[in-house]
Formats: sequence, C-alpha cells, structure tokens
Amino acid sequence: MSKTKKSLLATFITFCILYVAVCVYFYNIQNSILFSPRPLPVDHTYNYDFDFEERFFEATDNAQIHAIHAKVEDSAKGLVIYFHGNAGNNDTSPAKFSLFMNEGYDVLYPDYRGFGKSTGMLKNEEDLVGDMMILYNEMTKEYEESTIFLLGYSMGSGIAAQVAAANDPKGLMLWTPYYSMVDMKNAAYPFLPSFLVRYPLRTDLALQKIDEPITVFYAENDQVLPVERAIKLNQFLDGNDQHYMLEGQRHNGLFFNKEVRRKTPEILKNM
Repeated sequence: MSKTKKSLLATFITFCILYVAVCVYFYNIQNSILFSPRPLPVDHTYNYDFDFEERFFEATDNAQIHAIHAKVEDSAKGLVIYFHGNAGNNDTSPAKFSLFMNEGYDVLYPDYRGFGKSTGMLKNEEDLVGDMMILYNEMTKEYEESTIFLLGYSMGSGIAAQVAAANDPKGLMLWTPYYSMVDMKNAAYPFLPSFLVRYPLRTDLALQKIDEPITVFYAENDQVLPVERAIKLNQFLDGNDQHYMLEGQRHNGLFFNKEVRRKTPEILKNM
C-alpha cells in the first residue's frame, strides 16, 4: 500500500473514531441539554390559595410521580392535565391553574422524574411519556375520560400529544410546540443520526392519530423553539382543529397572554 493510501486510510479511521465519540457524547448528554429540573424537599409546602392536594403516582423502577391536584369548589366539569416544560416544577404561578379553574375544571399538574418531589431518573422517552400514561390512566378512574382535557406547554406539548394519541381525552391544547425532538436535532445537529435521540417525542406522528379537537398556540417571537419549524404541524390539523399565531409573544409567559386567556374559555365551552 502506498504512503498516500495509508495516509488516507489513517485519516478516515481517525474521522470515524472522532465521529463515534461525538455520537456517544451526544447520546449521553441529552438530559443536560433537554432538562433543567428544580427538585423540592419532601417537606416543601405549597401556598396556593385554592383547594388542592398533593398526589403521588407509582411508576416503573420504583419512581414516584408527584402532582398537585387542584379542585374547584363546586362539582367540576372535568379535569385539565397540565404537562409543563423542561424546567422548574409544580410550585409555580397560580395563573396556570386559575385559567382553567375559573371555567369549572379541576387541574392536575404533575412533575416529571427529578422535578419537584418526583423521584427517579429519566433515561428515555418511555420514562417520560410512560409515567404520564400511568398518571392519565389513574385519573380515568376518578373522571370520565370524555371530560379529561390535555394541555402541553413547550417540551410538555410533545408529551401531551403522545398521551392524547394513545387515549381518548376531551381535547388537546398545545402551547409553543415543536414538530418533534428529532426535527430539533436535525436543525441543530444535522450530521448526527436520528436513532441517537433518546426522547424523539414525535408530535408530528401523534397528531395524525388524534380524532379529538386540537388547539395550537404558536409564539411569533419564540426564541427557544423556532416557530417556522413548529408550524409544519398545521398540515396534520383538520376542520375540527384550530391554530393561532400570537403576535409579539415570546416563548415564556404564554399563560399571561391576553389572546390565550380570552380564547381558552371559548375553546373549553365549545368542545
């Protein structure tokens, strides 16, 4: 073998080794890229001024999912399950509850593994979505499934879509969604293979399986999840669904948006 061929072969092998190393590194650091949990001590107290109870749901691997279950004073019209984003926990703004409680709905606000008082570690999508499936199934024992409404915000939009696709809730609402985490990977790291994505969260596939009404709110100035990629989801909506572009809205604080607070009661009443 000539020196030139040997040099090319050595370069190719070095490139392959470096590429594999980058793939392994990407696979292992995904949790730190995707999640910013804020744990809470087990004795943490909540200061909400509405009636609520703390709930724990048994998941796989001995993990426990903690949730705040807020209840309206009169008999509830149903239940809203709120799947939050990739940061924080369920000790949050009361506005996230009041928006729906004011319309007569109880609200369940769960934390993912490692968030708030939830225990266990997230390893893959089965942990993330599977835990919420368990929680959903438990709540169907307390509420008629036809009265359970799902809401997903930011990262939670993909989780809500997966849960809705596998069940028959009253409806689904997505705030600042994304096409999929595979699509997000393609935007940021197109040179990496898609099978490395541990949390694919294929919202695009999930929406095609949902017969119930879907409402999507996009943030025009979303600086976290590029709206120009997210609006590709519109192709999977039909005549029963709605989508809105919130002018000037950034990624955070959507629940304070006047348009969201005006339209949400109308959407709930018309379902």
